Amino acid sequence: MMELHGSHHFTARFDDDVVREALLTFVIQRTIVEKKMIWAAGGLMLVACLFLLIQAKFTFALLAFAVACFPALFSLIAWQAHASSLNRRYKRMSGRSAEITVDPEGFGVDSSLGQGRLNWNNVTDIWERPKSFMLFSGDNAFNILPRAAMPREAQNFLSDRASGR
Repeated sequence: MMELHGSHHFTARFDDDVVREALLTFVIQRTIVEKKMIWAAGGLMLVACLFLLIQAKFTFALLAFAVACFPALFSLIAWQAHASSLNRRYKRMSGRSAEITVDPEGFGVDSSLGQGRLNWNNVTDIWERPKSFMLFSGDNAFNILPRAAMPREAQNFLSDRASGR
């Protein structure tokens, strides 16, 4: 693992593209990729729906169709919940920007919304994206660190720790 030397400061701008990319990545990974079996079951329910329609069992076909829609509904709900939370947070930020510090102990965020700091031992996962890094502190809790103004050494450090998603 690469070591980070010193403290690296930069101003991060949370534009719509950065937030949208992180949100889309999160929803696809958590509600589709990690839930393949649920989607497979939904597909089987669609097949069952077709067979039931052929047999003129319309009530059961409707029920099978409703169950088949659950995975997509789950993804849409996750999208909406996280989109409204992220948009609310970043749009309330003055200038949609924050001062970020990345150092050997962790990272800090200082914005018009307040200050926060997370040590690396509390970061459960890092996902590297073309426009940002997503730093997780729980399954569904993450911070977005835009890459645009991030110093190269900090990017290399985070990239080295990213899980490859």
